[in-house]
Amino acid sequence: MRGEQPFILLRARVKDDRATFSAWFRSQHLREVAKIPGISSVQWGETREGTMLGVYCFEDARAMQGSFGSAEAAYARGMWASWSDKLDEFSVEMHFALTPPTMTLSVN
Repeated sequence: MRGEQPFILLRARVKDDRATFSAWFRSQHLREVAKIPGISSVQWGETREGTMLGVYCFEDARAMQGSFGSAEAAYARGMWASWSDKLDEFSVEMHFALTPPTMTLSVN
C-alpha cells in the first residue's frame, strides 16, 4: 500500500458464531470485493476480540469514486444483508490524501 493510495477500512464483529462469520468473510466477502473495478489489493486481519478487518486498496482516488456505483460493489454490499441482525460492530472508513489549498501570504 503506497502512502497516498486511497483505501477503505472495514471493521465487523458478530455477536455469536464467530467461526462461521470468519469463514464467510475470508472465503466469500473478500473474493467479491476483489472483483470491484478499481480495487488494487484486498487484505484482511482479525483482532483478539474477533473483529474482522478488511483493507481494500484502490488504484487511485478516481478509481475509488468510480467503484461505488459498480454492479460488483452493489453485490458486495448486498452480501451483508444476511449478517446485519447478527453484527455487534460494523464500520466503514474511507482514507485518502487531501491536497491542501494553495495559500498566499501578503506582507505589507
